Order: sequence, then C-alpha cells, then structure tokens
Amino acid sequence: MKRKLWPAFILIIGTSVLLLSCKEKIQEQHRKSVITFNSIKVSKDPYTIEKMIPLETRENNLLKEFLLLRANDKGFFILDKEKNDAIHHFDMEGNYLGRILEVGEGPEMLPNINDFIATDQGLEILIGKGDQSEIWVFDHELSLAQKIALDYLAFTFSKLPNGNYALCGGYNKPIVMHRLVISDPEGNIVEELLPNEYSNDLLPVGEQNFNTANSGLFYHEFYNPTLYELKGDGLTPRYELEMGKYRIPDEYWDLDWMQGFELISKNGFAFPSHYFETKEGAFFGVNVQADMQLVNHQLVLDKKTGDIKRRITSNDNNPVFFQLAGLFVEHLIFIAQAKDVLAHESKAIEKQGLSIEAQDNPVLVFVKF
Repeated sequence: MKRKLWPAFILIIGTSVLLLSCKEKIQEQHRKSVITFNSIKVSKDPYTIEKMIPLETRENNLLKEFLLLRANDKGFFILDKEKNDAIHHFDMEGNYLGRILEVGEGPEMLPNINDFIATDQGLEILIGKGDQSEIWVFDHELSLAQKIALDYLAFTFSKLPNGNYALCGGYNKPIVMHRLVISDPEGNIVEELLPNEYSNDLLPVGEQNFNTANSGLFYHEFYNPTLYELKGDGLTPRYELEMGKYRIPDEYWDLDWMQGFELISKNGFAFPSHYFETKEGAFFGVNVQADMQLVNHQLVLDKKTGDIKRRITSNDNNPVFFQLAGLFVEHLIFIAQAKDVLAHESKAIEKQGLSIEAQDNPVLVFVKF
C-alpha cells in the first residue's frame, strides 16, 4: 500500500576547507569552500537599479505575492503559485498578452502545473500524476509537441545543455528514494543522486531547487547546507554554508516531522534559497526563519577580487529586493510589489518616467550582477 502523500508547501513560519571573508581570494579548485554567511559584514551599498518593468494590470490578471517567473525571447511567463491556475504571458515591455496553458478538465487544459521552464523552442511543463510525473513540451505557438512520462514524482525540474532533465523529488521518502534524478529526453532515468537515507518521516518542502546562469545549472536543498553544480558528468559540490546557531541539529533526523519542526522553530533555522555563479561572480541566498520572521541574506561574490557583499532583506527591510526571480542576461531580476516600489524607490520611478499605483501588479526590478 502506498503512503499518503503530504502536500508540498513553502515554509514561511517559512577535500580542504577555505573560510571566506570579504577580502580573501577564492581558489578555483574542485573542492568545497565553506561560507560562514553570518560573519560577513553587511554592506551599506544598496543595489543599483538599472531598469524597472511594471507588469500591466488588468481586472483578470491580478497577481499575488508568490510568483514563478521564466523568460525567453517571447517575453516573461509567470505562474502565480497561490492560484496555480494558468501561466500569464507578458512581452518584454510588461504588456499583458493573456493567460496561457490553463489548468482544468477541458481537452486543451493541463491537469496541474508543478513547475515549468522556458526554452528557445517554447515552454515545458512539469505535471504531477499520482506518484509519477510527465513533462509536456509546447512550441512557441503553444502546440503540444511531446509528452514525456517519468517513473518519478518531481516537484521541480530543469534542463541540462545536453538535453537531459534534472528532476527533484526532495525529501519525500518512500515515494522517492533519491532526491535528485537525471532523465534522458525520452524519460528514462539514467542517474539517481542524493539518496533519502533518513529514518523518520519528513514533510516535503515545495521549493525551487534549481538556478541557471549562462549555460550553468546549480542545485540547492532545504535541509542541506551543500551547494552543487550540475554538469553532464555529474553533481559537483561547490560550496557549503555554515549556518551557525541556525543549523538544523543532528537530533532533528530522529524525530517525526511535527517534533522536528517544533525543535527547529524554537531556536530558528536557516536554509539555502538561491545559488548560481558565472565566471565573474557568484550569488548565495540564505533564508533565516527566526522570531516569527523570515529574512533573506544575499551574498554577491566578486570572483576577481574575492570581495563579498552581504545584504539583508525581508518584507520590512529592503522589500523591493526580497523576492529574487533569478539571473537573466547578466541581471538579477527581483519581483517587487508595486506598493513597496512606490514607498522605497520613488526616485527610480521618476527617473524612468513610470506610472505605478499601489494596487498594481508587481514590478520587475533589474539589477546588474
């Protein structure tokens, strides 16, 4: 008998070792480097906004707070994770082009959307089907080109340059016995990585585990301080985050999910939110849940100089830069609520000649990486 699936959710309640400081150089070697994020001095230098794109607001396209954004040369594609009912299409200037690939029971509709990616050819959608998954491949005209069946239940996925898929089922034992698998373009599992070897039951966490930068694919996990790069030849540990007093204690793994959650909530806990890098720099995000507040520590590393800048954001502190969508064409893109942009970036609004109302859809904020 198969175990009942817990629903995925986002927690908002929530070799040699090289220690990094703001002035130390990074040694580019095939080994992990440890980053003690909380010991890095908080930078007083704010992000410099290079461009803002307000997403057009209509009565039928109001977006909430938790959004998944993808982009290709056809524009921006946004899934409202609170609704999960359709993908909204905007052009590169933020003009609304309509709802596409809607969820429902009709013949042209999707059963659900766990995740999606934008490629040079179109959109690819990750569909959940019981304890398995499918990837539906659509071209630029939204014609269904292919359905790929997978004997693996994935919450999120991405694509490698060689055409293979990386899929994450997370800490969902015994439904998945490996947190990460690699599939070929036909859906055959060709590699299983990161086995679920814990003994207790954990509540699966809905998160975005993959980040892309240039042609690189990077991977992080909620319970795991190690950050990885995915290549055609496997999974390479690149960095380890030292969480200090916010690390998840060893005894957590011996408790059931309710007891474990009470344990880590008592003293607060930290977990990776983002990781990606290019030849010039790297970005590390760390969420800290403590004192009934979620804050995000953002570390930007200049690999040429070894300098690291740390900024802290939350709904109350620098909220414009709280929700990072990812790296697009050498820019960090943040999804900022219109009311926060009005309150904190009035000069940038005036400089770009924008008209924004507090109740409008979010604004895409571009920062040079």
